[in-house]
Amino acid sequence: MKKNSNARISCTQEQDRMNFYLKTEQEIIYLFSTNYYSANIYHEYANGQPMSYLFRNSRQHRQQNIRSRAIRMLTYVEKEYNLQLFEKTKN
Repeated sequence: MKKNSNARISCTQEQDRMNFYLKTEQEIIYLFSTNYYSANIYHEYANGQPMSYLFRNSRQHRQQNIRSRAIRMLTYVEKEYNLQLFEKTKN
């Protein structure tokens, strides 16, 4: 299982749509897209955020939705690509 301690979540903009990706040392993996565009959320993730950022508390409903969706997709990607993204993942 490949450990990826430097993995980051990033975002790109395409018209009124945001696309989220997981950037590891070796590759860039597509996570999900959302039709809703928020300048605040885009600017937070445009340069990439460490995965620990997903576990911070937020009062913004849209921010909470993005984070929970990213965590769900990361658990799927972790299994599909045989990566170790979370500390509690067993070898």
